[in-house]
Amino acid sequence: MRYEVDAGGRRVRIDASPDGRMLVDGRVVAYDAREIVPGRHWSLVIEGRAHEVVLLGGDPQRMRVDGREAVVVAYDERTLAARRDRALAGGGRHEVRAPMPGLLKAVHVREGDVVERGGALATLEAMKMENELRAPARAKVQRLAAAAGAKVEGGALIAVLVDEPV
Repeated sequence: MRYEVDAGGRRVRIDASPDGRMLVDGRVVAYDAREIVPGRHWSLVIEGRAHEVVLLGGDPQRMRVDGREAVVVAYDERTLAARRDRALAGGGRHEVRAPMPGLLKAVHVREGDVVERGGALATLEAMKMENELRAPARAKVQRLAAAAGAKVEGGALIAVLVDEPV
């Protein structure tokens, strides 16, 4: 799986494979990952050096790495493709897509609602964590493509928004 990760002001491209190797910005790195608490706590050994990683939640995602808190934003290849599609579409139209497969726990808006930038649109439960899907700009909800209780795939369309002037 391919990821782009923003951590500490630095963007890194990671291609991870289950065989214990990954590419980090094109460089081969050996790793071993052990899940201690499902979906929340891992022990990682990267090039022979042990690390403890604990997800703390939030939006953006906060985690503790070796006892130090950090904000980390990771985009998988489906999310990156969806972002490229939105950028190409342009024109004040925004497609909000599921960043990963999961259960749509709640939809907080209705068609016709105007939401502020950063306003909560929906809550997606994935890997035993709840993720808030937020409005990328002040916009009007033009269409809802999924309802609460729906199981969605990564990249699935959740809502279509159109820019709303202030």
